[in-house]
Amino acid sequence: MNWYKTVKYEKKLEEIASDILKKNLEYYDDENLRALCLPISRELKQELVKYGYNAIIVQGTFNIDEPNPEYYEDIDEEDDNYEQILYNPLHYWVEVNGIIIDITAKQFEDEVMSDDIQPITIGTYDELPRYNPIRRNWK
Repeated sequence: MNWYKTVKYEKKLEEIASDILKKNLEYYDDENLRALCLPISRELKQELVKYGYNAIIVQGTFNIDEPNPEYYEDIDEEDDNYEQILYNPLHYWVEVNGIIIDITAKQFEDEVMSDDIQPITIGTYDELPRYNPIRRNWK
């Protein structure tokens, strides 16, 4: 049993994440919220804190299996980090006590992935190995 399903908070993580996701899908004209992970993570963090969660923003990378070249046209192939940028793009998500809450991972849906990306991703780093934190408590 996961801790976040048994905590007696006013609102559960899934509920808060769903509310913020729905609000942003209505506001932005992009069903995958591409390139909006930081501002939406900030909004999600703020809402989680409001309900008593110890939420932080994490900057990291997201492992993809095969990049969609259309999204990386502006990257210089001569760049020493070219492969890293393609297969591990920078990403932001929210973390609550080691639990990832990501409502913008669908932006990677057009990449070739071996598993389906859900609109709301919640789990530990062991359960979600695509997530690689670089900096915690990002502002």
